[in-house]
Amino acid sequence: IFTSRTMYPWNFGKVILFQVLVEILLVLALVYFGMGKEKRFRRLNLLDYLVLFFFGTQILSAIFGINFIRSFWGDQQRSQGIFTWLHFGVFYFLLRQFFVSRKDWENLAIWILGISFVSILLAWFGRYLPFLDGVIDKNARISGMIGNPIFLASYLIILIFLGFALFFLLEKENKWRFFGLGMGIINLITLFFTQSRGAFIGLLAGLLAIWILFSFFGSSGRFKKFIFIAGAVVLILIGGTYIFNAKSSYLKNIFPAASRLLDINLKTATAETRLMAWKIAWKSWEDKPIFGWGIENFQDAFDKHYDPGFLKHSMSETVWDRPHNYPLEVLSTYGLVGFFVYLAVVVVLFSYLAKTVKREEDGRKKFGLVILSGAGVAYIIQNCFGIESSNAMQLWFLLLALVGFYYGSGDDDFYDGKIFHKTLGWVALFFIIFTPFLIYKNYSFFQASVLMGDTRDAAEIESLYMWQKSAPRVLAAEVPFLWEQAVFLTQDLSKFDGKGILDKKTLESVAEPLSKVFDENITKQPNSFLFKFWGGQLYGYMGEYIDSKYYSRSDELLQEAWDINKSRQTVAMILAKNYLVQGRNREGIDVLEEVLSKNPDSDEVHWFFGLALMQDGQKKRGLEELERGMDFGVNFNNGNILYLINVYVEEGNYEKVISLYEILINRVPNNPQFYVSLAVAYAEIGDEDKVIFNLNKAVELQPELASEAKKFLQEKGIDINKYKN
Repeated sequence: IFTSRTMYPWNFGKVILFQVLVEILLVLALVYFGMGKEKRFRRLNLLDYLVLFFFGTQILSAIFGINFIRSFWGDQQRSQGIFTWLHFGVFYFLLRQFFVSRKDWENLAIWILGISFVSILLAWFGRYLPFLDGVIDKNARISGMIGNPIFLASYLIILIFLGFALFFLLEKENKWRFFGLGMGIINLITLFFTQSRGAFIGLLAGLLAIWILFSFFGSSGRFKKFIFIAGAVVLILIGGTYIFNAKSSYLKNIFPAASRLLDINLKTATAETRLMAWKIAWKSWEDKPIFGWGIENFQDAFDKHYDPGFLKHSMSETVWDRPHNYPLEVLSTYGLVGFFVYLAVVVVLFSYLAKTVKREEDGRKKFGLVILSGAGVAYIIQNCFGIESSNAMQLWFLLLALVGFYYGSGDDDFYDGKIFHKTLGWVALFFIIFTPFLIYKNYSFFQASVLMGDTRDAAEIESLYMWQKSAPRVLAAEVPFLWEQAVFLTQDLSKFDGKGILDKKTLESVAEPLSKVFDENITKQPNSFLFKFWGGQLYGYMGEYIDSKYYSRSDELLQEAWDINKSRQTVAMILAKNYLVQGRNREGIDVLEEVLSKNPDSDEVHWFFGLALMQDGQKKRGLEELERGMDFGVNFNNGNILYLINVYVEEGNYEKVISLYEILINRVPNNPQFYVSLAVAYAEIGDEDKVIFNLNKAVELQPELASEAKKFLQEKGIDINKYKN
């Protein structure tokens, strides 16, 4: 499923559809059990109760957390609020109740592997289909219809083991076992090309678990010996290849995907940022050790304990709503209560698997169950380096339900239907009445996301007219994630301002309702950095484009956001910009100097400090700071390059003007004006050949420039015959 008009089209639309389908199935299930006394309800085991308790800890964390609304409903980006988790819970219990035979589970496994085959085909070949342009990423790291290589890898990790397990769990005469084997191999190959190191570590952990478990539980001495030797050989090969890759660039040149997978060390940028995020998760748990910050509220914890080291990796690394480690996420947002229940689920899961493996007498099926144990280990370990996604969560709950089935399959695992059918009949009646409301809520979420998606598309093409028409409709939609919509809209305004196209009319189309959303959320969440940061920016734009009276509110909110964590460089830079726009140069420079004193190696801070000094008339010092921050400024956008070019033209430094225009031409090779300007710069240093070459390029792109080029050459005393040739 890909919903092109919603926000996060690879994920949000399919979650909404999943929720609607689960709601319908729940009603049908309740009607089924409530209509007849002969219907039997499967008895719950300890794993089932722990899964149920886990959902209970989510609710507790939300009640005792800092933002119940966000905890319960979640947002569009992740779609993992309690509301969505409860649907996965219903999905799990439906699997437990209705898949009651090995044949049921075998058919389901074949079906799921078949779906994965379609997904993999799209991941490999969809990039070559014109109608999927913009849907499937064409980068070296494949992501398919899931939209993110890490999420695709987390989806594949259980499927790999499921395919291989199916080969051993099916009877020998069942030819579908070869389909399972083939899909295990294909999914494994695809996982490698996602180049997801966290999933690769998970895969190795799963294989190691299989190796160790089968050494204990394997029944065939010969087969155990084979598995032991094969595992030892694989470990030696992987270890040797890892060392070889660290010492040589050979693999990087001939097989970069494998080289990246094996590039596992604590010095990579992703490793550094993850370690910092993990430390923040631990610190945030110490703040609220019992019930945590509340599910989905890690972003507030991150903002409070923000590490300024994130900025050195890029502006985008300064915002984290997940610590990229699910156990730590549970610890920090659910607290010890939720973490111990999560740990209990894992312990009981593997306890059930161990008991099931031990009592299985068929050697082949025993090995198949050991492989399923590897799936559980692999998924949990890869989750220590990534983020839960809806695609993978479906398979995780399926694995839990499958283990629950294998652990207790028998006639004595059913309650007497007479006990429950009357109660379930009334529950069914309630859900028959209530479900249309739930479906409507899901539809309203979908519609609101479509409105935001359309507005974001208008911002992408810089159409202020379309944005003005669409944005007010976004704010009129009554959805629990309206706060997120408000952040998106303010991000659009920030983009317009950066491009120099924001105007009073555009801002007035949303200013009143948008400011109301932020004010209401700030009142409810007075310690939220997020709302004060974006609310402060909104009021800053209102002060600049509508009425200067709004500056005071902007300054107040930004200062309060900065007070939450003085290490947050971004808010300080926005606050400084506010002061500079108001003409309060000294205050803006003071803020930036304070930030620079704590971040002396930050290109971003040097760049913005240089801009402030230039505005204040301190051009010499300002240019020095701009040059220190040039790596950020030049990479940030082309407007910064043009700004630097103007500065160097005033300085008469045409060598640097030339180098900057060459960067622009490399990025935008079909802009004739860049070639003209480059020719002018070469004329200033007397390089006639380069003047003629660049003028020729400009005329090739825009023939109408020929007469002006000729006139320019004549003015500079350059031989016209060279130009003609």
